[in-house]
Amino acid sequence: MQTSSLRNLVVALICAFSLFTGCNGSSSSPTSSVVRSALSRNTSPSVPDADLAAVVSGNNQFALNIFPLIGNDNTNSSFSPYSITQAFALLTAGAQGNTLTQIELALCFTLPQERLNPAFNKLDLLITQANDGSNNRPIIHNANALWLQQDFSILPTYLDTLAVNYGAGVHTVDFVTAWEPARLAINAWVAEQTNNKILNLMPSGSVTTDTKLVLTNAVWLKAAWAAPFEPSATSAESFFNRDGSSASVPFMHQISAFPYAETAGCRAVELPYVGNDLAMLVVLPNPGSFDAFLGTFSPAVLGQITTALTLQGIELNLPKFRADGDFGLKETLSALGISDAFSPNADFSLIDGRHDLSVASVEHKAFTVIDENGTEAAAATGIGAGGGYVSTSIPLAIDHPFLYLIRDRTTGLILFMGKVVNF
Repeated sequence: MQTSSLRNLVVALICAFSLFTGCNGSSSSPTSSVVRSALSRNTSPSVPDADLAAVVSGNNQFALNIFPLIGNDNTNSSFSPYSITQAFALLTAGAQGNTLTQIELALCFTLPQERLNPAFNKLDLLITQANDGSNNRPIIHNANALWLQQDFSILPTYLDTLAVNYGAGVHTVDFVTAWEPARLAINAWVAEQTNNKILNLMPSGSVTTDTKLVLTNAVWLKAAWAAPFEPSATSAESFFNRDGSSASVPFMHQISAFPYAETAGCRAVELPYVGNDLAMLVVLPNPGSFDAFLGTFSPAVLGQITTALTLQGIELNLPKFRADGDFGLKETLSALGISDAFSPNADFSLIDGRHDLSVASVEHKAFTVIDENGTEAAAATGIGAGGGYVSTSIPLAIDHPFLYLIRDRTTGLILFMGKVVNF
């Protein structure tokens, strides 16, 4: 097989949080139409608890494996491991041989395909149905789409897998003679799914006449704190940056009851959102130890922290912040062991019945904004947070580099993760 005959597949991933009204679907543009399987999504999949736990465990392991590779700089960052793992689950449904094995190892997929896709379906349904916006609860909207060259054939079995497990269809476009309108159509879909928070996922030049398939995933979260901060209490204080400098930034203040822990070389506090199913875990390594802590942060350490959380009176000072992520993940995923998918050796023959499709790029964008009301961006049960009087409180100033993880407390799934190291 000649390298020049390879057809390019672009994997694009978008994650977004928002405090604004979002969209619940996608629509065709004049440059695309949608092809779907005749099968409907299975909204009541029978999945063993062990399979669900395996997907969550794999997602979290992948999150902590990749984070040091994409977060080792002096910028604040945000990403969604769940967006990445789900997009690659769609991709592995079309992979075979070493291509499949390498992706499974890098993404920490431990289930066979016939169990992996239903497990991802079940997890997505649990997360989105529990966070439907009712009674001021968070809203999570998750959407997947494939963008296909209009004369390019996809196997019906692959279309069925997309439909049954992900509710996804295929948008047919003309990359060959109208690659720029196709790129704009993809970006318009992304903007719609993220309430116009991500406007240019696919930059100029990222789609060419060689492109044959683009895969997109968007995760959008709207969430309000269970115990909001009082805006009038926000005041300027010093944050001590990773490079040793300091900056005066707005800090939010609240004395309330929060799950809190001191363990594993850090202090941690969990801020639940309305409904208490979702929460942001803030992990504050001891001063001067951020780099060393990041190098040892593992699922076991995360488990130590979450197990140690107990409800305490906390005098919390937390900076308002924004963290962005704009990552080309091809080199990072190569470092985790994926090689065939990016080469002429790629085997995605379960997508099209041929062996001439390879991954051209993997793009991921995210941003997170934290303020007094909750979380804005574009993507254990029973511990509650009170907003009332506490007789004693532990001072906790988040005034030096820290990590944050937005988690589903029922399953333990890490939806979003990032770091704040500099202002």
